[in-house]
Order: sequence, then C-alpha cells, then structure tokens
Amino acid sequence: MKGRNTPVPHLFAKLTVIYCVAFASGTSLWALRILSRTGHDPAALLGIILGFFGGELTLLCLKTILSNRKEREHGIHL
Repeated sequence: MKGRNTPVPHLFAKLTVIYCVAFASGTSLWALRILSRTGHDPAALLGIILGFFGGELTLLCLKTILSNRKEREHGIHL
C-alpha cells in the first residue's frame, strides 16, 4: 500500500477552523466552570476570547475570498 504524497487542499484553513472551534468550545466550558464554582460572571472575558477566535476565522474567510477573486481575474486555475 502506497502512502499518500498529494497535498491536502486548504490544509491550513482546515486546521485553523478546527483550532478555533476547539479552543472556543474549551473556553466556553471553562467560563461555565468559573460561573458554577465561584458565582462570578465571566462574560466579559469570554467575549474577548471568542472575539479573538471569531476575528481569526473572519480573516481566514477574507483571505480565501480575496485569493479566489484574484485567481478568477487573472485566469489562474489551481
């Protein structure tokens, strides 16, 4: 059986999405734990952390959209 030597399309984007979703879920669970253990509301901290990961995903989406537009304008087909 031969190994797969072909590159995975959009590997960086896939790994970034998995990373952001995993850590955003982890921070949400962490915030719920803080709330249940101490009674303090961690909404402000959670908003900043989730905003960071949302910004990462937004930049990744814009990068993909703009690179696809450039490819279409110049007739580059990958």
